[in-house]
Amino acid sequence: MMILNPQIATILSALLVIYIGIVVEKYYVSWSSVYANTLSFIVLLGSIDISEIVFLFLLAYTILGYVAVKLRWKKIFPLFGCKTYGSLVLVLTLGSEGYFFGIYTLESVIISWIIVALIVHAIGRWYIRFSRRRR
Repeated sequence: MMILNPQIATILSALLVIYIGIVVEKYYVSWSSVYANTLSFIVLLGSIDISEIVFLFLLAYTILGYVAVKLRWKKIFPLFGCKTYGSLVLVLTLGSEGYFFGIYTLESVIISWIIVALIVHAIGRWYIRFSRRRR
């Protein structure tokens, strides 16, 4: 019995990763962020059809996230946080459904990703400001 179709499951996993990025990962990227990103990557692989170049890009990006956290490259941590990675998964999933610019060229993925990531990071900054005021 399938409760969710693969695309909805992937969209929900992307939204959960973004939520983790906004609420939990306010100031830094940690191992839990990289693990959440990897889990989302695995769900994505089972959910949509992507080109080989996009798959290799995702694989390299995921591995580089592990390396960045392991070697503590703090200047590039935001590139591997849950907000950024969740935005990428959301773009790929919705792109497979025909939204955004599509997902079959690396350029279209990167352009769509930047747009969505900027929106998600703006929401994250707004959340940080709002949560500070409530204290």
